[in-house]
Amino acid sequence: MNLLAKYGDFLVYCVFGAMATAVNMLSYELLYSLWGLANVPSVALSWFLAVTFAFFTNRYIVFRRRDGEVMRHSIPFELGSFYLCRAASGVLDVAIMFIAVDVMLWPHTLWKFISNLVVGVCNYLAGKFFIFSKRSVRPPR
Repeated sequence: MNLLAKYGDFLVYCVFGAMATAVNMLSYELLYSLWGLANVPSVALSWFLAVTFAFFTNRYIVFRRRDGEVMRHSIPFELGSFYLCRAASGVLDVAIMFIAVDVMLWPHTLWKFISNLVVGVCNYLAGKFFIFSKRSVRPPR
């Protein structure tokens, strides 16, 4: 079996996941280090920006959804599912960062990177098998 055909979605996800990670880390650094916002609000706001970026890249590029392929009403369902699943991983991100930075006083940039790796794996699995799977599209009522 061709490796590109087998792992293509994952490789494309990694590229755009790296971009979403960059959005997350750069916005976190701006909010936390440059603007002096507290750790947890900085994590939450950077999460929101990265998730918004990730939804559109995941939907239209990684998992190649087009409005012609699915009913238009699935966009709100997918967006809601995406934010719901990402909210769970966002809580994981906040927990990791709170413990590492606020409790353990470990380096924030290193732990933001580690947290993004852990969260990225969880997000890929949720996107692939739940949010953008062919089974997730609800039929019209």
